[in-house]
Amino acid sequence: MVPGVRWFAGIIMKSSICLLLLVLMCATDVSAQRPAALVRKGDAAMQVSDYYTALHYFRQALAARPAPDIRFRLAEAAFQFKAYELAAEQYELLVEGSAAAQFPGAQLGLGLTYGCLGQYDAAVRTLDTFLQLGRGTRQQVNTATQAMASCRWALTQPADDTWKSERLPRRINSAYGEFGAWKSGDTLYFTSYRFEREKDSYDPPRKVSKVMFSTDDKRGRLLGRGFNADTLLTAHTAISTNGKQLFFNRCQYVAGAQIRCDLCVRGTDRRGRWESGFQKLPAPVNLPEYTNTQPAILRDTASQQEYLLFVSNRPGGAGSFDLWQVPIPADLKKWEAPQPLAALNSAAAEVSPFFSFEQQRLYFSTDAAPGFGGFDLVGVPYTGNGNWGPAENLGPGLNTSYDETYPFFENEDVLYFSSNRPGGTYLDPDTKNCCSDIFKAERLDPIPSPPPAFTQTEIPIPVPAAIPPVKALPRTLEEFLPLMLFYDNDQPDPATRKTTTRRTYEETYFNYLKREENYYAQFTDEEEAQDAIAAFFESEVVAGYESLERFSSILLEQLAAGQTVEIFLKGYTSPRAQGDYNLLLGKRRVSAVRNHFTGWRAGILQRYLQEGKLIISEVSFGETQAAAAAQDERAGERLSIYSPAAARERRVEIVEVKRGNR
Repeated sequence: MVPGVRWFAGIIMKSSICLLLLVLMCATDVSAQRPAALVRKGDAAMQVSDYYTALHYFRQALAARPAPDIRFRLAEAAFQFKAYELAAEQYELLVEGSAAAQFPGAQLGLGLTYGCLGQYDAAVRTLDTFLQLGRGTRQQVNTATQAMASCRWALTQPADDTWKSERLPRRINSAYGEFGAWKSGDTLYFTSYRFEREKDSYDPPRKVSKVMFSTDDKRGRLLGRGFNADTLLTAHTAISTNGKQLFFNRCQYVAGAQIRCDLCVRGTDRRGRWESGFQKLPAPVNLPEYTNTQPAILRDTASQQEYLLFVSNRPGGAGSFDLWQVPIPADLKKWEAPQPLAALNSAAAEVSPFFSFEQQRLYFSTDAAPGFGGFDLVGVPYTGNGNWGPAENLGPGLNTSYDETYPFFENEDVLYFSSNRPGGTYLDPDTKNCCSDIFKAERLDPIPSPPPAFTQTEIPIPVPAAIPPVKALPRTLEEFLPLMLFYDNDQPDPATRKTTTRRTYEETYFNYLKREENYYAQFTDEEEAQDAIAAFFESEVVAGYESLERFSSILLEQLAAGQTVEIFLKGYTSPRAQGDYNLLLGKRRVSAVRNHFTGWRAGILQRYLQEGKLIISEVSFGETQAAAAAQDERAGERLSIYSPAAARERRVEIVEVKRGNR
């Protein structure tokens, strides 16, 4: 709900979470460092907007010395990183604690965080309390006043059931961030941030984005003919109306995780293919000190002039990132000075433009107030000759309190966009901060097409296909059975003969997802095999974890109602190693699932385990239960580790539940 959210190199930096997570995993042990040193490192990270690293240091410092000033720093870092649940938790502890008067900003931060979580009533109450205290600076008072007005506006908006939005499957979305989708025919083009930067001297190596495509909803593949780079970030594509120029971004790291982007263009060769070479647009379009990103095409029907729209943080705009336009010269050489879209820009940020020729409307995202929180999708009619009508928020049927960006209308009834709303894959389950995924929204009551000018023959009305019933979510523990939970090869704790582990299933699950690309890499020339791997991760690995979370919630409800529950687990392994090792490995996998129930929601189930109301029984079967399709190590790693048949055998099942009352 706060105008002017920092926006680094456009929305592409939403996906830098994965880089920051690698920083955490590869960082040296900080447990022995003094709290003051950790705080200094956290403050330094905040200065360069490296919020996740700052969060990491402040969390370590708070564990060593639980002081209010460190807790406030942690809350601020979590808020800036958009880890809103963690931020709310820390702000609440400050507001309710004895040091609340020393940190009036905590009350403001809590109110803003409630707004970002979509808890608008709580946000209004908390922000009003902050204003009544009268201890804020002028800037804090202005921020609170705007945010409170925005929350009140959101509360007045009627429910909207116009659209049905669905996250695209994991054949397209990954754990690292996808955005900038647009469709031509049966092919969806998009940008993904899942790729390692080759020969990166930075420790740890950083990710780069590349442009991909998916035909007929199959797994996404990279554009060929050298379109993408291995050390630079490629993103954001827009095609001229004659189909002969493709505008896009090339971005580079300038310091750590910070990125600066330039606008580029490719032409077509004699065969109508995109040329392997490209040119960077000259000044004054690209300015070396600023980011120039997210191209879109507008054609004025009256003048027949085509314009390049883009986003930049250059001087002359109204806020942090603004919308700009420049006429596209016929020779792509003599460019005029770009002009800001002053009627649309605000003191906040305006990003990710898309112009619909069919609707004669410009769509973009803004975090200006009033709004539902984060970046909202808005639309504005183009009236010609550079003039615009009033901007209109697309409403709660599409927008949430999180970020909705990169709109693309395939037609008036089908919209693609990106969002970091909950429900995606968390790279860090502790912060629950998710990268953007691509969504497809369909209008539930389609706008009728205009009647045809004439009809040659009467077309029979087709019989509508039967709509399959939507499978209801399980409501009892028994409905989940068997609940299958899958593991990466030799996990957890590889190459040991232990029968227990300290890891939880959740830890192994997120590490497994990070290695998904390694599985695809084993079958680069086999499209069907890659599709099978994508289906396995989406329909079995991810679905299993989500089922475990819901199973645990229902389990807690039944235990709280006085029931006694016994859960039976079975561990399985693929037939790669000796039988005795597999039995030990199966026990470690069962141990990880047991640890899930012990540590779930900060140990809320532990009392039931201690009182004997929750019993976990186990049987580990090792390789003896492996399916005939699984391959042992003699088949080589490709089949015995990376094939879906082998991966499917590495699992633990919840096979039985017994309930009673005590």
